[in-house]
Amino acid sequence: MLRHHPLAIAFTGLMICSPAHTASLTPGGNDFGVSLGQYRYEEPGLMSLDGLKGGLELRMTRTYPARRTFLRGELRYAGGTVDYTSNGTGRSSGEPDWYIEGRALIGNDWPLTTATVSTYVGLGYRFLLNDGRGITSTGHAGYRRESTYIYLPAGVILRTSLDSGNEVIGSFEYDHLLSGNQFTKLSDTGLGYSDLDSKQSEGYGLKLRLSYVTPRWSAGPYLHHWNIADSAINPIYRNGVLNGYGLEPRNRSTEVGVELTRPF
Repeated sequence: MLRHHPLAIAFTGLMICSPAHTASLTPGGNDFGVSLGQYRYEEPGLMSLDGLKGGLELRMTRTYPARRTFLRGELRYAGGTVDYTSNGTGRSSGEPDWYIEGRALIGNDWPLTTATVSTYVGLGYRFLLNDGRGITSTGHAGYRRESTYIYLPAGVILRTSLDSGNEVIGSFEYDHLLSGNQFTKLSDTGLGYSDLDSKQSEGYGLKLRLSYVTPRWSAGPYLHHWNIADSAINPIYRNGVLNGYGLEPRNRSTEVGVELTRPF
């Protein structure tokens, strides 16, 4: 017997400006961050995955002050284990679940009287692996799932200076899904099923961040959210014979956590 096909997200990239002394133009430089977040993925009415994710992130920013323009590259890894719950196929715990995400961004600064607004767009790529192999509490077989997203991020950053010389930075980002693919390795069950390759074309993500920034470090909370529509429907074969059809169900995921970043 098969457990219900878990579809996950994942995953995301952060947006936070590098620490700076004043709320003027975006500063250049490199930042390294560590994070810890609570993650929940769900297919409403079907199943859910819950667990903690620890993250590492590298951000590199190059600035062009004369044009008030900046380029930024971001690379993020987040991983941990999750617990699987389904009304129909029982429970399992300790499933490895991780993602890696890369982004390239270009932005412009718009200085105001007491703050700076920065806008940006770019291109993002995310790959996630959920390893659900094993048997659930009700005897259903699990399998691995690989998730790939290509998306268009667009966001705005607000930076304000404090009397202390430090800053507060808030950011909001909308991520438009350009192309998604869910590769479900049903062959892991050993029951003769073919793997399922599901294309996704509709969905979006949201990212929010608030940071307190000093010259030596920055810290604050973040929220990442994805909402993805049903995938295309594809045939499933068992021992070479058509057995039915499957899809990646509508799903949503939320990751809430805190991050500590240092420049280098």
